[in-house]
Amino acid sequence: MKNALAWRYATQKYDPTKKISADDMTEILEAINSAPTSYGLQPFKLIHVKSPELRDQLRAASYDQSPVTDASDLVVFTVNRNIENQHIDSYMQRIVEVRDVERERLNRFQENIVGVLSTLNSAELVAWNAKQAYIGLGFGLVMAAHLGIDSTPMEGFNKERYDEILGLTDDHSILVLTFGYRSDEDHTQHHKKVRKTLDQLVTIK
Repeated sequence: MKNALAWRYATQKYDPTKKISADDMTEILEAINSAPTSYGLQPFKLIHVKSPELRDQLRAASYDQSPVTDASDLVVFTVNRNIENQHIDSYMQRIVEVRDVERERLNRFQENIVGVLSTLNSAELVAWNAKQAYIGLGFGLVMAAHLGIDSTPMEGFNKERYDEILGLTDDHSILVLTFGYRSDEDHTQHHKKVRKTLDQLVTIK
């Protein structure tokens, strides 16, 4: 894993002729789905954009960044501006089904979630949801590297235009993750990574 993480970088130029297998893409999506989130709520969704026409439009809304169209796969993370009680109810029901517990045993857990979320305004809730999405992004990056697949996390795009292009109303585009295989012409792949030393990063007390 250490070698895989050292190998990966934010790919700037993809080879558009190389495609990820369906099985590998499923593994990446499953890794994102397995990421931990606060209370286990998973307050984000993924849009796997396969349409070339949509990706052309998204590239125009991404300051003409080539990975949007040239990478094999593109995933948009979205978050909701609200977490409805229905979403929490649905999560409680999944717990009942997966763990085979009585619904009544989850009432206090649900009340705790609702109580905490009720203290957040809309902007705070979007920020809280986004934090959960970034954990999922990290899992996707690591799984891709493990599979020898390149990736690029992106925040540099017009989020309002993405929402319009993707027909989003309640949900809001928060980040983009592309996957594929690096082009030989991407010279940034040869750049040495610049990171803090562990002594600079970690304080022991």
